[in-house]
Amino acid sequence: MSIISETIQRKKKENVFKLPRIQKELAQCMQCGYCIDVCEAHEQTPWESVTPRGKIYYLKQLDIKGTGALDSLLGRKVSIDPYFVDAMYKCTGCGNCEEVCHCKIELVKLWEDLRAWMVENGYGPLPAHKKLANRIAADGNPYGESPENRDAWWPKDVKREAVPDLIFYAGCTGSYRMQYIPRAGVEVISRAGVKMNNLGSEEICCTSPAIRTGTKTLTLNAARTVVTKADGVGAKDMVMTCAGCYKTVSTDYGLYYSKPGQNVYHFTQYVEKLINEKKLTLNHEFNAKVTYHDPCHLGRHAKVYDAPRNILNKIKGLDFVEMDRNREFSRCCGAGGGYKSAYNDFAVSIAGDRVRDAEAVGAEIIVTACPFCVLNLKAGAKKIGSKVKVLDISEVLLQVTAPIETAPVKPVAEEAKKADEAKKAAEEAEAAKKADEAKKAEEAKKAEEAAKAAEEAADEEADENFEFELMNFDMTPEEIVRRAAWNKGLRCRREYGPHKIPFAFVKGRVAVYVTNGERTKVHEKLEAEGWSVLVFNCTDVTDGEVEAQEIKDLVKENLRNMKKKKKK
Repeated sequence: MSIISETIQRKKKENVFKLPRIQKELAQCMQCGYCIDVCEAHEQTPWESVTPRGKIYYLKQLDIKGTGALDSLLGRKVSIDPYFVDAMYKCTGCGNCEEVCHCKIELVKLWEDLRAWMVENGYGPLPAHKKLANRIAADGNPYGESPENRDAWWPKDVKREAVPDLIFYAGCTGSYRMQYIPRAGVEVISRAGVKMNNLGSEEICCTSPAIRTGTKTLTLNAARTVVTKADGVGAKDMVMTCAGCYKTVSTDYGLYYSKPGQNVYHFTQYVEKLINEKKLTLNHEFNAKVTYHDPCHLGRHAKVYDAPRNILNKIKGLDFVEMDRNREFSRCCGAGGGYKSAYNDFAVSIAGDRVRDAEAVGAEIIVTACPFCVLNLKAGAKKIGSKVKVLDISEVLLQVTAPIETAPVKPVAEEAKKADEAKKAAEEAEAAKKADEAKKAEEAKKAEEAAKAAEEAADEEADENFEFELMNFDMTPEEIVRRAAWNKGLRCRREYGPHKIPFAFVKGRVAVYVTNGERTKVHEKLEAEGWSVLVFNCTDVTDGEVEAQEIKDLVKENLRNMKKKKKK
């Protein structure tokens, strides 16, 4: 008997369980059945209990605990059993059911909340998911790999800048299993002249695999680690090729701790931006009939549909076709929600169905934007013996953005012309040398000015629409103040400058210290350098709102004063 079965048997005897607060969702469901037709898990195991409707019906019975007249007459009791646990995990978390739900139930959130409730009460996770969670807790990744090898994939010909414009977050699968995807992503972006780096061994799992399978206790630490480290680097943007990492870092981190101070982009969004700004050139043709598969985390969950399609449609020679099920109604690849790790055969069968969708429109290649989709769709194509190839969009871009090679110049035979050209070349070389020296001196001056300007103009644009749900966990007074400031749309730099300012709002020249409230000589030096210094006492900090408002007011005042000085 498994641990889960033993737990269930014990709880049956105790008859003790309490559902989370989901009565609204249970009441919303009209049992219409629209969700059944789009449920990939139901296609593989056609039992009503696996469908969204079936699971909600079961939960309704749990909620009333078998108190109906017929239940009493027959002596029936409702309890959690292994079949229900199995049904709850036979779900890819794709969100197709939510997309077609006429009652507008937030089903993706409901399934994740219920899995978390099951884990909290000892009904889950499944053994495969528990193994992943344990590895994430121990090693910072679900593969049990060494953190020291985290960034071994980084391309040797791409420089890692100490103060980058962009942090590239590879994710665990990209770092340890499918390194060619983030490597291609970095090489493509580097061709646009973007200064980059990553978090190295300090990049840890975003914890998406844990959240989706019900273990939510790991995400606070992950969010705090990634956000704090990334903010300390001082980059403006963060980019990732993994759709799961993108959803977790851009959305979930705000619920558990705080969103990052960077603009978080999926690779496709950032590349589209570079192309539109004329910074990245599509130099080569890609002659193939291509279709695009929407990853669930990137498509339905994050509503990113246009960026990858816009890129593909700009590539010369590429014949783009849509599958019948696309965008918000796209079929899931089968790899999400812990489904592949627990039910691999079913997951690969779902991927096979998706490959058949591509075959139906005559596509030669399926392009997608998620390493999990690439991995499972390849497995699906192999299972059904399909000739359709599967590529990540970074692989396509790596080919079409490659530099154009210049043909070698043929030597001139005439001796006289050679001598004349040699003389001319020498003169040009001397002139070029002088021009180069002058240019270098000018560039050095501009670089110095640009560095100073960049420091002054560090990205602190307000993000007024950002909200997060407060959770009960221990935070230091400094973290409370910093998070409250983020909630007011302010972005900071950690351990900034030669004085290592704990958190600095660079554009507004405000340095913040949360200590014992005493001022030091460092504060005097900063003020002499034109900074405004705020020193808060740890014992006075409650929810950070008062301190955050004071920071915001001072930033605004300094910015106004700076504008006035410029006008003069």
